[in-house]
Amino acid sequence: MSLFNLHGRKAIVTGTSGLLGPIWGQTLSDAGCYVYQYDLPMDVTDKERVKKFVDECDPVDILVNNAGLDNPPGSGSTFFGNFNKIMEVNIGGAVNMCEAVIPHMMKTGGGVIVNIGSIQGNIGADWRNYEGDFAKPVGYNCSKSALIQLSRSITVQYGRYNIRSVTIAFGPYDGGKLDPVFLSKFLKNVPLGRAVKKESLQTALLFACCCPELAGQQVLIDGGYTAW
Repeated sequence: MSLFNLHGRKAIVTGTSGLLGPIWGQTLSDAGCYVYQYDLPMDVTDKERVKKFVDECDPVDILVNNAGLDNPPGSGSTFFGNFNKIMEVNIGGAVNMCEAVIPHMMKTGGGVIVNIGSIQGNIGADWRNYEGDFAKPVGYNCSKSALIQLSRSITVQYGRYNIRSVTIAFGPYDGGKLDPVFLSKFLKNVPLGRAVKKESLQTALLFACCCPELAGQQVLIDGGYTAW
């Protein structure tokens, strides 16, 4: 028996064209799940469009809130820059998806909502890891922290309907696009000495979907970076 068997289940994944989105969709599909993709030009901040999309899908029992806005190095971002928009997309969009999906889950016997977090929801970004005047936007950090509380709150409120929520959070993913200067600085403070691999992303998602008592918690995968 496969512990990570999702045959017959249905999911919605948001932000499927980003760096991590294709991994979530493919991982669920490979495990036997049918995946609905919600991506640009569809907007997670458009509450009416979100509801219409969800209502037109077959009822799902998995929601992966992956859509997010960030200002990476080279974007000219500032510490306080774009705060409201980042929060609107990263946490407001996740709330919109949850609000649309949960009534269907309540009718069909439950489900799991997986919020994609980050180490930045747990710590402040270390400016010494970046080149030049780049500052990690504080809106990104705040939005990822808010997802942890969203998972807790949904679980407490809707656990009686067999609906649970989990945040899976990661350190930098080694997908071949990380700036080598940043990576070399960052890894000096990672006890395992390596970035997060694709297999770790996949395993975390399947664990979140398939462990029925994992509820209201954050699973943090970062090679030990936050363990100091």
